[in-house]
Amino acid sequence: MTIIEAVRDYLRQWPKLQNERVNVDFLPEDPVTFSVDVTPVTPVVRRYITGLSLRQFSFVLATHAYYGAELRQQLDNLGLFEDFADWIERQNRKRNFPDLGEGRDVRSIEVTTSGYVFAEDAEYARYQIQCRMLYEQEADYLEKEND
Repeated sequence: MTIIEAVRDYLRQWPKLQNERVNVDFLPEDPVTFSVDVTPVTPVVRRYITGLSLRQFSFVLATHAYYGAELRQQLDNLGLFEDFADWIERQNRKRNFPDLGEGRDVRSIEVTTSGYVFAEDAEYARYQIQCRMLYEQEADYLEKEND
């Protein structure tokens, strides 16, 4: 399983995504759709002399939602991401993380921005929240994968 697959499966545990389709790097224009998108980042944070490395995986959870002058709608849209950030924090405290498979061990997942409007038009907007997962990878992980 790839990292993005593991993250997508993990995020679907959030109660508000359990019955929703969660795309990967694709957000349809239909309102209230979701996507997990990979964001660019230097993957290796630190290499240890043992060969173990600390790595990061950066992603956003995005939704396409109704947008306009209606205050309640905007509060609900942003409130969704506040709830998500709280859920991520609870998962960290419980040490409930995605399973990246043998040779990779997740250390934390954190929200790195609040939810915000990324793009808008007259009726809909793309809202997103950025996150980062830190994990350790064994030195011989890549050699195991190539066998």
